[in-house]
Amino acid sequence: MRIMTYNIQSGWNNEKPRERNYDFACGVIREYSPDIVGLNEVGNKTIAGIPSHSGYMGEKLGMNDFFAPAMIIGGYPYGNAMLTKYELRSAHIVTIPNPPRVRRGFYEPRCLLEALADTDIGETSILISHFGLVESEQINAVKTVCDTIDRIRLEAPKRRIILMGDLNMTPDDEKLRPIFSRLSEVTFSVGSPLPTHPSPEPRSKIDYIFISDGLKADSITVPHVTASDHCPIIADISLIG
Repeated sequence: MRIMTYNIQSGWNNEKPRERNYDFACGVIREYSPDIVGLNEVGNKTIAGIPSHSGYMGEKLGMNDFFAPAMIIGGYPYGNAMLTKYELRSAHIVTIPNPPRVRRGFYEPRCLLEALADTDIGETSILISHFGLVESEQINAVKTVCDTIDRIRLEAPKRRIILMGDLNMTPDDEKLRPIFSRLSEVTFSVGSPLPTHPSPEPRSKIDYIFISDGLKADSITVPHVTASDHCPIIADISLIG
């Protein structure tokens, strides 16, 4: 099963002059043909007669979509989304609590998209998020994700779990340790964290795909494409044994 995580920067490319066109990201996704795509920085405004950007991308790519708004920008919802070739059994939004704004910083409301699907690796929970830039936001996001993972494991111990998204922290950040203690990150299977930002010459790893026990990454690709300021991660996932 092929998984992709991609912060698509609201359709803006990372070239000069900059252009906004969701077909850029669609072209990258089409090239790698993933079964599930986690998207960050997605709007929900009518485009080409379709009432959401993820819906537009889903129709272009022949995939199902689910949009998970976290906030309102310019009068329109904005947040995360998922594209998938699978039929979803369920999908909903888990709100990440907003911390008190105790100092200057770039704050945004955040959320976690939680979906359930029967996939090629069995019953799978798919978690997609985009963490904040402020430390207190990141602490709340990590706790929300870990609480969700723990709840899933309590309710369905044999279910596979995949977490992906732009977490706005590098792998050495201590705040990420609770996630690393629960799940494995796919790029570390090749011996390198593989930086993802900024495109086309990434220096920092802030985008991730985490997988639960019983799963392994057979191949990892981080193409240095400029359809966004982030590079996507593509991982081929299979069962161990």
